[in-house]
Amino acid sequence: MSVKYKIKKYLVITRIKRALISRIISIIITFLVSWAMTGNPLLGLSIGAADTIFKLLLYYYYERWWEKKMRKDIKKIKKENKKLKK
Repeated sequence: MSVKYKIKKYLVITRIKRALISRIISIIITFLVSWAMTGNPLLGLSIGAADTIFKLLLYYYYERWWEKKMRKDIKKIKKENKKLKK
């Protein structure tokens, strides 16, 4: 296994860990703030769960939007490049 491959694998795993830990911290904070504001731990947990689901869906559609935009921009660049070569 090459050093380059090991580093790439390490970076991917680290990014995943960081994303998961960040999400867990965010859920805990939302739960605690909701609990403190409502005085009801079950309601705090419900708000934390709803917040997580909403943010996951929002992130998914946000990323899809960016992918479409990037594809469009790449097509435009390729088209312009073809014109320059002629």
